[in-house]
Amino acid sequence: MKEILYLKIQEIKDEDIRVFVKTALDNAEEQFWHIPCSGTGKYHPPENQGDGGVIRHLIKCVETSKDLCRYFGLNEEETDIVIAGTILHDIKKYGEPWGEVTHPEHGKMGSDFLERFELKEPAKTQIRDCVRYHMRQFTGTKEDIERASNPDKKELIVQLADLFCSRKYASWLPGIELNKEDIDNFFNRFIV
Repeated sequence: MKEILYLKIQEIKDEDIRVFVKTALDNAEEQFWHIPCSGTGKYHPPENQGDGGVIRHLIKCVETSKDLCRYFGLNEEETDIVIAGTILHDIKKYGEPWGEVTHPEHGKMGSDFLERFELKEPAKTQIRDCVRYHMRQFTGTKEDIERASNPDKKELIVQLADLFCSRKYASWLPGIELNKEDIDNFFNRFIV
């Protein structure tokens, strides 16, 4: 799954943004590559569970985000921001330091993590805001919830892609008895 997520970076047209995303992923905790998307399984379909579940979730979110960018008429630069924010939105899913379950403020932690990497403005702040506010009403502090409830189009697309791809009914493999080999084979179709 890791190689498929790295291939998604190539869909970003701006080289500086691609390097930013790759650098952030290169510096992600090793656990990030292996965690399920939901420690409880409550909010995500079966293919988002188990080893690498969060990575499968991110791949699905990127595909959904690209469709939403087209739907909302975003230009190439805005689309690059959305794809970057989508790829990175769960980079600190289990917190800082790394924990055992989804941390309720992982959006803010992810945004703070991204601060250390170089990228021109305003792209850097826009990507960080997509990450920080991706959980909308579950974002964290009262101030963050208020801010996340008034997203710009880019932030809204990341919020919607995450929401749509985290619903149990939104499985990309509905009605299929799942095992790791079946899931891997399905997602390998994204390798170009």
